[in-house]
Amino acid sequence: MSALNARRYDFRQEMELLSPILERAQKSLSEEQKITIQSACRNHRFSSRVQFLPIGEDQHVMTMQDLSDLGLNDPGIQGTDWKAIDRLLFGNYGMIEHKRLNIGSDSIGRIGERPLIVYFQPDPDDEPQKPANAAGRHRNLAWQILMHVAGVDWALAMEQPMWVDKTIARNKDEFSMLMSLANGSESRKQPPAELKSYDLTRRNVRIDDLDRLVSTRLAATQGQFGDVIATGTTMTIKPDYADQAVYIFDRVKTSWTKASRISHEHKNRMVDAFKTDSSQITKLIQTLGEQVGSFVDEESERNSAKTIRERVNERTTDTICSFFNLCSGEWSNDQEAAAKALANLSTKQRQLEAFV
Repeated sequence: MSALNARRYDFRQEMELLSPILERAQKSLSEEQKITIQSACRNHRFSSRVQFLPIGEDQHVMTMQDLSDLGLNDPGIQGTDWKAIDRLLFGNYGMIEHKRLNIGSDSIGRIGERPLIVYFQPDPDDEPQKPANAAGRHRNLAWQILMHVAGVDWALAMEQPMWVDKTIARNKDEFSMLMSLANGSESRKQPPAELKSYDLTRRNVRIDDLDRLVSTRLAATQGQFGDVIATGTTMTIKPDYADQAVYIFDRVKTSWTKASRISHEHKNRMVDAFKTDSSQITKLIQTLGEQVGSFVDEESERNSAKTIRERVNERTTDTICSFFNLCSGEWSNDQEAAAKALANLSTKQRQLEAFV
C-alpha cells in the first residue's frame, strides 16, 4: 500500500486548497506576462525568467518533471501551505505581483532561493540515491501554476530545466536535519506533522509505506506511538482526503493520546497491542483511515457549541477505544458545552463591565 506522500508534486491534485490562488493568478496575469512566459517555455528558458542566474556553467539542473517526481521519495508527511504559494506569486517580491520590485507590473518576478535537493548516501562507495526536497516544494507548485495560467501545455512545462542546489546526507540524522533547517530559511512554519514524520525516520522507523511502517514501528519511542498510528492513517485515507492529511494526522495523534489517558487499563492494552501485535495495529490504522475522513465531513455539516476539531477528536478517540474493546471517553453533549460557553461569556462580560 502506497504512502499518501508518495505521489508527484502536482498543483492539480490540490485544487480544493489552491483554486482561489489559481483564480487570482488567472485574473492578475497580464497579457504581456503571459507572452513572456510562453516564449520562455517554447525556448526552454523558463528558469531564466523566474530564477536568478547562477555563476558559471556548473550549476545543477533538474527539469520540472524531475522536481515533480521528487514527491515519490518524500520522506515525510507534508501539507501544502497555500499562504507560501500566495506570497511567491503575489507577495512583495512575487512573480506576478511585486510591490517592492522596481521592474514594472508587466515583468515577471524572480525567486532568489533555488530548490535544495537532498540525496541519501550512507556509504561513500555507493551512488547517491532517493533525491528528495529539503526546500522548494512550494516554489515548484508556484511555477506550475504560473505556467498553467499562462497557457503553457503541461508536457512542455514539465520539460523546463530549472537550476537547483544538490547536497548529500550520510545518515538519517543529517537527512532529517536538512529537511528541518532548510524550511527554517523559508517564510513558512512547518506543521507538526512534518516534523514528527522526520523524527520517526531518525529513529529508523520506515515511513515509505504501511507495511514498512508497521514492521519497523518498535524503533519508535513510546511517546511516538501516536505519531506512528497517525502516520499510518494518512497512508490509508481515501484520495479525496489527501489535502486534509495534516489535519487528520493531528486528529489521530491527539485521539491516541486522549484514549491512552482515560485509564491505566486503556494505556496498558494499547501499548501492549502496539508492541506485540502487528496485525492488530495494521487493522487499527486501516479502520481509522476508513472512518476519520467521514468524521470530518459529518461534523463539518453539524452545528454545535463544540469545535469541529473537538468533535472529531472525541469520535476518533471512541473509535480507538472500541477497537480495543475498551469503554469510551466521557464527553460533554452539545447542551452542556453550550451552557459552559455561555457561563464563560457571562463571566467575561462581568469582568469587562468592571472597567466601564
